[in-house]
Amino acid sequence: MERIEGEINQDVINTLVSLTKNILGENAVNHVLSEISKRMGESSSGKDIVFAFADEIQNMFGQKGGYAIIRQLGREVAKVLMERYPKEQWEEVLEKSLNTFGFAYKIEKTSTEAYICNCVFYESILKPKNYAPVEHCVCWCGWGFIEAFVKGLEEGVKGIVWVDRDYENRKCRFIYIKD
Repeated sequence: MERIEGEINQDVINTLVSLTKNILGENAVNHVLSEISKRMGESSSGKDIVFAFADEIQNMFGQKGGYAIIRQLGREVAKVLMERYPKEQWEEVLEKSLNTFGFAYKIEKTSTEAYICNCVFYESILKPKNYAPVEHCVCWCGWGFIEAFVKGLEEGVKGIVWVDRDYENRKCRFIYIKD
């Protein structure tokens, strides 16, 4: 199985919290953090904390609200990275950064579609809780992340849409929506 090199550590969590404050405001995010701290143990993994954070946003704002907020969070993470690196490096940053942050093995991209490969949430959290792929808003962060990069890299792309999951190869497939 492909190895994920990074881990969802406190720096990654702090970045996600900070960017979410830009989307929802400090009071709303502090409320989310207060709610998840009530149900999380001190030894919780970064993956569990990120899932609980997304879950609480989905509880507060409903499923569609959670999808929109967390998708925007993914776009914001991508935007920060695209500002940090020259465009010539965006393909590599897109492919490898989710591994560095501890979210997935990699992103594969072609001129018409992209795949999130071996995400840390599906097998360990979503599947045991009987969630289908992209049925929980935590998945929508990756969706927004890919979407922002693809819009910057591929001419005429207006967005992306999830199509299916290859369960055997642990990949979620997204196709590009073009003009």
